[in-house]
Amino acid sequence: MYYAHRTSSSDKSQWHLLSDHLKAVACLAAKFADYFGAGPWAEIAGILHDAGKFSEEFQRRLAGAKNEVDHSTAGARYITEVWGDKTRLSRILAYVIAGHHSGLADFGSISSAEDRALARRLVKEVKSYKEALQTHIPDAAKAMPTFPIKPGFHSGLQLSLFIRMLFSCLIDADSLDTEFYAKRAQADLRGNHQPMEVLWDRYNRHMRKKFHTVTTEVELARAELLAESLHAALGEQGLYSLNLPTGSGKTLISLGFALRHAIRHGLRRIIFVIPYTSIIEQNANVFREAIGSENVLEHHSNVQLNADEDIEYTDESLKLQKKLSLATENWDFPVIVTTNVQFFESLFSNKRSQCRKLHNLAKSVIVLDEAQMMNGEFYKPSLYTAEELARNYGATIVFSTATQPLVDKLFPQSIELKKISRDVKQRFPQFQRVRIEQLGIVNFNSLTERLLKHQQALCIVNTRKAARKMYKKVSDILGKDSVFHLSARMCPAHRTGKLEFIRKLLEQKKPCILISTQLVECGVDVDFPVVYRELAGLDSIVQAAGRCNREGTEDTSTTFVFEFQDTWRSGWFAMTAAAARKILQRYRDNSLSDEAINDYFRELYFYQTGGGAQSDKTDRYHILDQLGERAVELAFPFETVSQQFKLIQSDTSAVIVNFDKISSSYLEALKNAEHTHDILRKLQPYVVQLYSQEFDAFRGAKEITEIRDNVFVLENPSLWYDDNIGIKPFSEDYAGQDD
Repeated sequence: MYYAHRTSSSDKSQWHLLSDHLKAVACLAAKFADYFGAGPWAEIAGILHDAGKFSEEFQRRLAGAKNEVDHSTAGARYITEVWGDKTRLSRILAYVIAGHHSGLADFGSISSAEDRALARRLVKEVKSYKEALQTHIPDAAKAMPTFPIKPGFHSGLQLSLFIRMLFSCLIDADSLDTEFYAKRAQADLRGNHQPMEVLWDRYNRHMRKKFHTVTTEVELARAELLAESLHAALGEQGLYSLNLPTGSGKTLISLGFALRHAIRHGLRRIIFVIPYTSIIEQNANVFREAIGSENVLEHHSNVQLNADEDIEYTDESLKLQKKLSLATENWDFPVIVTTNVQFFESLFSNKRSQCRKLHNLAKSVIVLDEAQMMNGEFYKPSLYTAEELARNYGATIVFSTATQPLVDKLFPQSIELKKISRDVKQRFPQFQRVRIEQLGIVNFNSLTERLLKHQQALCIVNTRKAARKMYKKVSDILGKDSVFHLSARMCPAHRTGKLEFIRKLLEQKKPCILISTQLVECGVDVDFPVVYRELAGLDSIVQAAGRCNREGTEDTSTTFVFEFQDTWRSGWFAMTAAAARKILQRYRDNSLSDEAINDYFRELYFYQTGGGAQSDKTDRYHILDQLGERAVELAFPFETVSQQFKLIQSDTSAVIVNFDKISSSYLEALKNAEHTHDILRKLQPYVVQLYSQEFDAFRGAKEITEIRDNVFVLENPSLWYDDNIGIKPFSEDYAGQDD
């Protein structure tokens, strides 16, 4: 007998039969891949992924021997020999099978110095396994299936994504079957979700309450835009643009479109991809209120949840928390709210943990919220991948934004981008409630003088360092009762409390000056009579203007755009600011018009793509070139691309702040808890991300300590955490990192 996994049973009666495991994984992987027409491919991968376990060496290791055994290479070798490497298509499954534990490797060459290279592994000697494989799985050597991928814009990207998708099917199937064998109680928590029709009914009830009394012009416009979007949801699958002004109710409108479209086309889930972690919680709460908390999964980086702990699942709230935790592994959930970083980096990753969820993107509605706010140096590969998900994986992609970028300009051929609503600005002038005025160059003193003239004002600057400096200058004059600061150095719970207090002051018409970084722009519901915005991309300026006269209570209000003296920026930020500067000068009287915004994106793409492929700044690391260079050989640099595709280049580490009595009680419970995942989730609102250099400095001074594996806490919050600015810089040397 040959086994895949063992238990503590000495007589092997409870050990996992290898043939059972291979057949179960093959069946499950095929089911996953059927959603994009590749079931037979995934089935073969499932049958062969553990072929190397048919060796006597592996069975001895399972029985307790200390020998190292490579069991992943055998199946890759086998399919290459059976199909013949001349077809090259055997390499598709060779990547998947060989990488199912260590991740997708670069193909490299036989002479590669790196042993992980697939080319090296395909000529590697493996322990005898074939006879046992053919005895127990006689139909393992199946004929090559039909290739299901329709030609698109970039064959290298298409083929590499197909390999990742098959890899995802195999990884998830392998993990789920092993979990079913070893952790049945945990496995039973998965699935059993409410159908989209139930979510749609809940949404309709919620919206009927919301629009029960519609009186103002803005409310009437929101209701009309909602009706238009729900009608558009009955259209065919593909690429859509939802271009709605700030304050028009875009969050709930996009949810309604996605739900109705999913039901119309039998789609499985809805995925919202959002630029910043700072607004995910707010949007997720909007969705929970509309369709129920048991249907909404947040997945982002602030706290990693441990889903591998054994526990008795008797308490219903604990069951839900565990269910959510497990769903972060593979996104088997009705509605997922995640970040650009989590979504796009997974699509270019070679790691099994990140790739596991990818197959669940097939047959989904994917809403890219303000996608243009991602790092533009990765625009082109990201957009090509989004289009490929629509072309070959049955996904509908919605570009939801207040400033629709000219997405089609980045493709070599025209694409069909269906508009959900048309001519919104022209039809609904009630949303045109802000004008832009340019102040030019200012210094901190002159800007402070301007802010002092307003009873209520919002000032948004580009760096945390500038936010602290402006806050100090204004609060030194007006006092701290009416001047406030927001930045990512404050934990989310702190920011949420500040925003609630600020909203009350605004409603009561009491003095309130807020100095903030850009985290207040996108999706944060505040309404100031006047806004000041440091020069940035025009899309950021539009978002800032959306925090001004939001409900249209004034005929018109002003957003002032300024630049600080001696400010130097580089890279992507410099390009967006330069393009915005040109447009603001060109459209002085109408810089928020559709014409100005379209012109801005033309300018931006010119900055990015002018000078040919080698200077194309929409693909900084030439990801598409790397994937296309040896595509005809199916020789892809998976590991290299994974290392390069990082939307946020700065390295950060998470630290928990003991901010209040609630966090204090959770931290105390965490120290001795047998099961930590529920507590860690509750601590998520108390997490701050620090740049790694500063994090290491705090740790070296023993001001940050590790209280559980990879769980870090800021010691002495009374010394290091300020009620107005959050975590203080460790020293002036690190204050500059906030530039």
